[in-house]
Amino acid sequence: MKKRALRTALGLCGAGTALAGAGAWAQVPAAAGNPPPAVAAAYVDRVLEEGPVVPEAPQAEEPSTGWPRGWSAELQSNRQSNSAVKTQSQTLTFSGFLDTPNYGAFSANLNLNRNPAPVYGYGVFGSSGSPYSVVPFTARNGSTWRVDQRAMPFDGGWFGNSSVGNINMGSTPLARGIGRVFLPSLPIEGASVSIEQPGRTQFNASAGRLGYFDGLAFEGFSAGRGTAASVGAQTQIAGGDGPMALGRTDAAVQFVEARNVNTSGVTGYARDTRTLWGAVSWQGLAPWADTIGSGTGGIGDRIGGMRVQANLVHSAGRPSDASSQAPFDSATGGWLDAAWRTDWLQQSASVFYFQPSLRWGSDTLPNNLRGASWRGDISTRQWQLGGNVELSDSVSGTQRRSLYANMFGRYRFDSRDAVSGNVAARSGSFAAQSAQVTWEHQSDWGYTQWRTDAAHGVDLRVLRTGIDHAWRVGEAQTLSTSLAVEQSNRSGGSLRTVYWGVLGTTPLVAGARLDLSLRGSNGLGGNSTRFLSANARLAWPLGRGWSFITQATASRGQEALDPAVVSALTAATLQPTLIVPSTRSFMLVLRYEGRAGSASAPIGGAPGLGDGRLEGRVFFDQNNNGRREANEGGVGGVTVRIDRRYVTQTDAQGFYSFPSVAGGSHEVELVQDTLPLPWSSAGSSTQRVDIRLRGTAVSDFAIQKDR
Repeated sequence: MKKRALRTALGLCGAGTALAGAGAWAQVPAAAGNPPPAVAAAYVDRVLEEGPVVPEAPQAEEPSTGWPRGWSAELQSNRQSNSAVKTQSQTLTFSGFLDTPNYGAFSANLNLNRNPAPVYGYGVFGSSGSPYSVVPFTARNGSTWRVDQRAMPFDGGWFGNSSVGNINMGSTPLARGIGRVFLPSLPIEGASVSIEQPGRTQFNASAGRLGYFDGLAFEGFSAGRGTAASVGAQTQIAGGDGPMALGRTDAAVQFVEARNVNTSGVTGYARDTRTLWGAVSWQGLAPWADTIGSGTGGIGDRIGGMRVQANLVHSAGRPSDASSQAPFDSATGGWLDAAWRTDWLQQSASVFYFQPSLRWGSDTLPNNLRGASWRGDISTRQWQLGGNVELSDSVSGTQRRSLYANMFGRYRFDSRDAVSGNVAARSGSFAAQSAQVTWEHQSDWGYTQWRTDAAHGVDLRVLRTGIDHAWRVGEAQTLSTSLAVEQSNRSGGSLRTVYWGVLGTTPLVAGARLDLSLRGSNGLGGNSTRFLSANARLAWPLGRGWSFITQATASRGQEALDPAVVSALTAATLQPTLIVPSTRSFMLVLRYEGRAGSASAPIGGAPGLGDGRLEGRVFFDQNNNGRREANEGGVGGVTVRIDRRYVTQTDAQGFYSFPSVAGGSHEVELVQDTLPLPWSSAGSSTQRVDIRLRGTAVSDFAIQKDR
């Protein structure tokens, strides 16, 4: 390491000398009649240490006039097949950005599919210890497109934003709340606009055809489920300015109307729904505290601080058929969330009441449920201990009262070893218990996690033991593996299943890179089921902006649900799990990337700056440890922003990329409204990343469910 550092320092000193010489010549004119002094040779990157080197792709010459702009175009050839049909389609994909001085930044993402084929499947609602319901659906892996405009400046510090295409309906910041109940963000093919004074006031409006991102093999959008329109506003009504102001009060309201919505799978049946939601939020000094302590996070995360939010929602609807005499079914719901921290304990509590048939446009909100919950966490650098208690029952009285309790803890012995555990139990109509024990070990071989999960309930017994390992490989490589064995008894049937997974990336010759993700399960015995999810992607830069990509995917069966027991409120916010027939696909891509501009191109830069690449994945963090294991899949259709100006979207495997980003520090943000409920960001939804010249920075986002 010392020799390597010395060689690097000598190289940097040589670079500084060359640049200093060039700068001196630029400032001192040559005397008349005398030849100019010799100019030091321009610095050229050299290899300062032994070992294999991956060649860099040639850099394209760029024009340097006009507004900053960049683009990427792909021509794809796709083959897809399942047990019933084989299809072949061609796709033209375009993404780009344009930065203007007076109209903000524009981003475009187009995915135009030719000959898309319909895919039939089922949506399954439910989890361990909860009832299941099955709804058939039809998805058409068709074209997707969106154009976003961000930060158009107006007088008085106002900015305008707009989006058109396959997007999520706009909502206010308070719609995500501080508790466990969020307003769903409805996917539409339409338009959304907002005008805001950052940190103070926002107005939004959206309208379009309802649909969903199917993401079966490649990114697609299926419309035709009805239409929806929405308007909303949020403003600060009291207190000081800024997100950390004490005594600050904000209020928000949102109205959504959905028409001709069919979510039951019954032909000819549709309904209209109108929903109005309002909320008030306050943050400040807790009544028992004298001062606010220092630290990170919001006011509710600091010693002596507290944040409270009250929400009220009302919906009304009936079948769309005008001849129907069915009356409007109306429902009301409300919930109050609070978060505060004392000297040694971080706490949160909620009270909730949801009448039956409560809806948010085409989607459902928790309904026929009332209760209260409390959670507390205490931690040091070495250990963490917490608990969660929820008492609930149905408003209609059709279900028994439920008590849910959960305890979790983690203890780090030293820098190499840590142990954690989680125990949960639920009583009532869907009584069940679960436990989890994990041992983490850091060694010369990498990071290892041994984990055992057990669940017991009505007609349910599950015991799963496995090991996840992130191997210590080369600096530009990643490799992790997963292996688990499960013995289960569901509805009287006994099964033994092996779960496995491989996840890795590696550079190849001539700048090529291979990404591989394999997850699956194989049953041992006659009545066993199998699951497979495979994705292999090879990217090869050809130079001068051209690159070649090939990708193969395969899907078969349905992944088993997590055996952990959840509370009644968490179960009420679960979205459906899509089950589709076995599919296989193969894709060939020819991509061209270009960029130009003098003012601030590439993204977030200044004239003359070099650039690099930013990419990453959004993934389901099933075990809440912040790491991506081989058995954890990606999240498709999630919006990602950089520097609050430029927008892109994850593909069906959760992958996103910004191909040309200026060197330096940047802020990457995961847009919360586009996450599937009840999943949310693990920690902050923003990350700071450093982009190096001609380098590739990776920024992954883990999303988690509440314990």
